[in-house]
Amino acid sequence: MNQNHNSKQNNTLDNAVVVAITGGIASGKSEVAKIISKKNYPIISTDLLAKDLMNNDISLKKKLINEFGDDIYFSDGTLNSKKLSEIVFSTQNESQKIKKLNSIVHPIVIDKMIETIESLITNGNRLIFVESALVYESGLDAGFDYIITVSSDYETRINRAMTRTNLSREEIIARINEQISQEEKIRLSDFEIENNKSIKELEDATILLLSIIEFLPPKTDYSFSTDGDK
Repeated sequence: MNQNHNSKQNNTLDNAVVVAITGGIASGKSEVAKIISKKNYPIISTDLLAKDLMNNDISLKKKLINEFGDDIYFSDGTLNSKKLSEIVFSTQNESQKIKKLNSIVHPIVIDKMIETIESLITNGNRLIFVESALVYESGLDAGFDYIITVSSDYETRINRAMTRTNLSREEIIARINEQISQEEKIRLSDFEIENNKSIKELEDATILLLSIIEFLPPKTDYSFSTDGDK
């Protein structure tokens, strides 16, 4: 990882390895992150960061309300995720709405992610993982030392997503199609973990890969972009 700070801080940051865990909807990236966290490595979830900021950052909330309306927040100020999803993933101008939402939310999430990474490194962590579905879509890929793509069969992902959410098969497929294909993510990433079998086999594969990553050197010739669109 490399950011434009003073030389002493740069040296500290450049000694750390920051690894992204990505994958499509219901691929199992969160399960991989949980397995790694049990080995006492810090995990940053950009999804959790986004939810926290969308609920608590006043400036971000104003931007979202201006774009999508007051109905996306409940009367107590908490985000009405269902309503926002209905607006963004409606069939009319869906792609444009998704791009607009991302352009508003991604920059502040990326800034918070970088701040969290730097704090962890300052506190002595030298191997940090970031779980993010949209590493490539957000243009974050150049900022990581290594990228892991968690993959799973297409139908398996759809069935998992249908089980975990109230979304229809058509809605899930539409959301899958808004992301870069799984095949392209695998091609672009440094490592792949397949998640088509048991949790035990996923755990074994993750721990094996972790044992390799623990000995990999950092890369230092890049930086994260805070641009909302790649």
